[in-house]
Amino acid sequence: MSEPDSKYYARLLLPEIAVVLGVTVAQLENKPIDIQIMLAQTYINCWHSDNCSIKKALEQDLYVDDKSSREAEIENQENIKQKNREMERTR
Repeated sequence: MSEPDSKYYARLLLPEIAVVLGVTVAQLENKPIDIQIMLAQTYINCWHSDNCSIKKALEQDLYVDDKSSREAEIENQENIKQKNREMERTR
């Protein structure tokens, strides 16, 4: 499936995914498109499961996104601290 098709089908499934997760469609639309596509793929892969299992799988996808965002922020803060230490040593 091409990238435009993936985006299209992901957006079509967002209302159903939002219901399972108990969030708004707008909250999901605010996620990066790759996360939306990943959620849609997970939803499709789990269609035969009960809502509880689908929700767990979808939440894992969201947790990966949140975790990577937090890790990037922590890494950025560590880089700033390192630069500040270097500046202190050169004074």
